[in-house]
Amino acid sequence: MALDKDSRAPAGAGRARAAAEARLGYLIAGHLNARSEELPAGVAERLKGIRRMVVDRRSPQRAIALPVRRLATSGGGGGGGEGSWRLRLGLLLAVPTLLYGLYALQHFEQERFVKRIADIDTALLLDDLPPQAYLDPGFRTYLQQGD
Repeated sequence: MALDKDSRAPAGAGRARAAAEARLGYLIAGHLNARSEELPAGVAERLKGIRRMVVDRRSPQRAIALPVRRLATSGGGGGGGEGSWRLRLGLLLAVPTLLYGLYALQHFEQERFVKRIADIDTALLLDDLPPQAYLDPGFRTYLQQGD
């Protein structure tokens, strides 16, 4: 019996595992397809799209198509680099825009906080009671008894 050098398992074990995984996949697919006719049309279409996506990921043609697509968009020749400068420009503009948005959000929140504090101070100063009355423990007791 031949042994695999890396795993110390018999060489046929890899093929057996792949066959078992394939059987399990077919078994799961069979159970999923058993009641697919009862699903609403929208759900069935979404599942169909997901299945196509999974099959595309697993197909060997996709593995060959990816390097070809990268060569076509890498700017290696023939005007294929048009998307590259657009991507760089988009990333270059996205970072300052994000930083400006975070700064604006922080500024807005700070202004809101200051306005709330100013409203409390205004109400406190325009009230009939002096501010020292709020600090008096007896006044706090009086307010609690009034509730």
